[in-house]
Amino acid sequence: MSEIRKDPVVNKWVITLDDKEFSPKKDAKLEPSPKTHDPECPFCTGNEAGCGREIASVRTGDKWQVRVVPNNRPYLRVETPLKRRGEGMFDTVSDTGANEVIIETPVHNADLDTIDLSGVTSIVEMYRDRINDLARDTRLEYMLIFKNRGSGAGGKISHLNSQLMAMPVVPQSVQDEIDCSKKYFDLKKRCVYCDIVENERMFKERVVADTGKYLLIAPFASRAPFEMWILPAFHSSHFNHINGEEAASLARILKDAVARLNKAVGMPAYNYMIHTAPVKSGSLVHYHWHIEILPRLRPIAGFEWGSGFCINPTFPEEAAAYLRDVL
Repeated sequence: MSEIRKDPVVNKWVITLDDKEFSPKKDAKLEPSPKTHDPECPFCTGNEAGCGREIASVRTGDKWQVRVVPNNRPYLRVETPLKRRGEGMFDTVSDTGANEVIIETPVHNADLDTIDLSGVTSIVEMYRDRINDLARDTRLEYMLIFKNRGSGAGGKISHLNSQLMAMPVVPQSVQDEIDCSKKYFDLKKRCVYCDIVENERMFKERVVADTGKYLLIAPFASRAPFEMWILPAFHSSHFNHINGEEAASLARILKDAVARLNKAVGMPAYNYMIHTAPVKSGSLVHYHWHIEILPRLRPIAGFEWGSGFCINPTFPEEAAAYLRDVL
């Protein structure tokens, strides 16, 4: 049995099926280190000098909990003057921006589910604070926070970290969300994400967890097995506007989401991305920041690349039910 489902935000199609032969690939799983400290790891305590200058940190006494350092091989550089030019019909923009690494714990083999809640709250608050700091640079349009956890998700270092990419342009995937949600709002005078929150709370079958402030769901048109979204239950277009209470509540559900994922699928490689409104835009009535969590359990093949369709071998309703019960 299969269905072709349409994402209600960006109107992209997904083929969803009940593939009884699907099982997560063993090589898509993380190989967690038994070490709490690895002297060869550049992110472990004692190796701070090798990471370049410290941009920001959270500390208790002489010990750090979270550190932010420059990426040692950055894609974008804050020192580069912003230049836009054309080459015939083609447009280019200089590599102006910033690429920072948020080292999220001094413990080498930790994941978000093994860090205490105050530690995860410090991570979330650091995400917010780094966006707000870089937003003062008027050349920059967008700040993307993302995590590549495990080599199957593009991670190069096993020590828990996320990255921030500050760009002079808005990513097309985010712009598509903003444009499509504006069309929805113009038609219905409602935010599409607020409607998703209300709809999922009404039917419950795709809800994994609900803290009151945040909803954790398997989205209706999930692109991958066990994909989850974290949606604020309150309307807000800018992640970097969250206050301390909202950050602590977000930390709780983010920690819960990773715990469920690790328990359900056995420590998979995964990505997550925070999609938020561009820093220069005012508050948007039609757009809603959110976090997308994507386990990397199967490769993307030719049909998906060629068609733009995603193929999900697991119905999100079944994934949600499993994720709800796994803890």
